[in-house]
Amino acid sequence: MNEELRRFIKECLEKGIDRDEIRNVLLEAGWQERDVRSALDDFADVDFPVAVPRPRPYRHAREAFLYLVSFIALYVFAFSLGAVLFGLIDHTFSDSLDRYRSSPSTADATAIAAVIVAFPLYLILMRRLTQAVATDPERRQSLVRRWLTYLTLVVGAGIILGDIITLLASLLAGDPTVNFFLKVAAVLLIVVPIFGYYLWDMRQAEDDLSASAARAAPVLRGLVIAAVVVVVATVGYSIYVVGTPGQQRNVRLDEQRVDDLRIISQNIDQYYELNGEMPANLFDLQGPRYFVQSIEDPQTGRPYGYHLVGGTDYELCAVFNTESPERRDERRPFSEAIWDHGPGLTCFPLTAEGER
Repeated sequence: MNEELRRFIKECLEKGIDRDEIRNVLLEAGWQERDVRSALDDFADVDFPVAVPRPRPYRHAREAFLYLVSFIALYVFAFSLGAVLFGLIDHTFSDSLDRYRSSPSTADATAIAAVIVAFPLYLILMRRLTQAVATDPERRQSLVRRWLTYLTLVVGAGIILGDIITLLASLLAGDPTVNFFLKVAAVLLIVVPIFGYYLWDMRQAEDDLSASAARAAPVLRGLVIAAVVVVVATVGYSIYVVGTPGQQRNVRLDEQRVDDLRIISQNIDQYYELNGEMPANLFDLQGPRYFVQSIEDPQTGRPYGYHLVGGTDYELCAVFNTESPERRDERRPFSEAIWDHGPGLTCFPLTAEGER
């Protein structure tokens, strides 16, 4: 609420001016009906020498709701941004102790989506709450706001302390890596600005309310600009690494093709073990003794290619949309490497195994 309007109405009521007269004068002056009515409702209609403020419990409930949602959005954003940064670090800087280089996954896409949703929501809610504090600095003393702020400070302090302990433990264990240091830096990049801002904001609230609100504005604006730059750059690069929705769909289709071919290969082994001969075609594997889920391409609906080479040697073929994700060659199981493929038609040379 506009503090000037509230002060004017308070002075008029204390001089004994009728409410309808105050309302008409303000409307003639260009004030909005909603603002005038809200300001008049702030004072009880009682006979007393000074204006008596009216309790407005619904305001506290509304502010509590906005603060709760804003802090929830902040937590979701912070943890999701951390997940995105961790995914980028794992994808770009592999650890020598890791068996595989990390590749984009559904979890990465979920974290990116959470950042895209939670970050703007947090900014919108905080902008609204900041504007409310600017017009009525006393709202800075909101009990809900103070409790949630201190809770955020406790969580932030715990994360910073845990980060420092983890870093020191890694150094003492003699296993610091670029991957590890970057993850520690990512956590500090997220937590320290949040912790620092809210700690500073609580200190400002203890000073003169109007002055502290004015001082908070440029600090908040600078943090918002920096946060927007970091988030946009991170999300943009993450989408580039993870791929567009169309690219992700192609990757998932190729993963399904590999799973189908792997199951078909296992069933060919079982067929050979039970019958002592190779199946003439893939339709022979669709009996009750086999567990083939599909012999058809999930995108085109056409059967996968199956060619007998000779004896127990055969080929399984499929048309892929993408290239296999990059993985380390050393220490990688051969059973996984045989399913490497590029875009287009790929045939996998295989041999049936059985007891016969």
